[in-house]
Amino acid sequence: MIRSRKGISGFSAVIRRTDLSSLIILTVAFLMTAGTLRAAEDAIKVTAEVDKAFLTIGDPVTYTVTVEHAPDIQILSNIPAPDSDILEIKKVEDLNKKGKKTILSGKKFILTTYRLGEFILGPVTIQYRKEGLPIKSLQTNKLYLTVKSVAEGESQEDIRDVKKVVPFKWRMGKFLWTLLTLALLTAGYFLFRFLRGQKIALVPSAPPLTPEEEALLHLGELYESDLLKRGLIKAYYLRLSEILRVYFEKRYGILAVESTTFEILRALKPQHPDSALYQKIQYVLEAADLAKFAKWVPTAPEVLHLNKKSEEIVKESAPLPEQALTETPHGV
Repeated sequence: MIRSRKGISGFSAVIRRTDLSSLIILTVAFLMTAGTLRAAEDAIKVTAEVDKAFLTIGDPVTYTVTVEHAPDIQILSNIPAPDSDILEIKKVEDLNKKGKKTILSGKKFILTTYRLGEFILGPVTIQYRKEGLPIKSLQTNKLYLTVKSVAEGESQEDIRDVKKVVPFKWRMGKFLWTLLTLALLTAGYFLFRFLRGQKIALVPSAPPLTPEEEALLHLGELYESDLLKRGLIKAYYLRLSEILRVYFEKRYGILAVESTTFEILRALKPQHPDSALYQKIQYVLEAADLAKFAKWVPTAPEVLHLNKKSEEIVKESAPLPEQALTETPHGV
């Protein structure tokens, strides 16, 4: 958790301009203690530390939180990740080490940031319990980070002295060989382009896909993707909604890609009044909106149901063979 030193509730990170000298004193004092807290009556110790308190934009910083405790103590809390709005998490490593008398667990975060200012890594609260005793908690100290554009003591000069003039020696033979090599390379390139064009011209081009074939192809690729396995629910339904909207534009000649769900349904209503197909379209588009904007997470059966309904929309709205011969494809 990253908090501002102003302590305003509701903000994850607020940059406060403080006196640099006082910040250095606080930082050094904290690093000397390494952010370690120990319960006086229990065999448990919680530590939070960073490998450096001053860094430049883009530099990595290692933030480590560890819990060392006796085997008879049960840890009830997970170690939270820092606020990603300020610090970008590059790598996370779990720490686990079991000794004869103590158990050490924790996490190591490799972080970086591209914002200037002074930031605070908030305290980490760890809850624990001994068997038969009430729950207790320990909290680490705050950690302070200062991000600068250029490290202190580093030279900011970007203008150097002009080098001496190097005399040019004219060598006609070397020049002619270079010119000949360039001419051969150029001729070879154009010959390759010519022969490649001749080969391509002999291969008949495949007929373009119909809007229905294109939509079903893209839906199949989406179903085979690993977006859901990686937990990218919003990205999955953004793509599903985009495939159907592009299909509606090409199939019905309406503006769908940049329109809202309400506008799309209003445009499709005259073509499918009170039909089961219209209800399917409304169901799938509104469900996709919930996943995109309301952070709705569908269950596995609901995902399969939405996928099936999406395919049915494309198949049921496809024109009949005799109708397709007389229609001019939309979006061409």
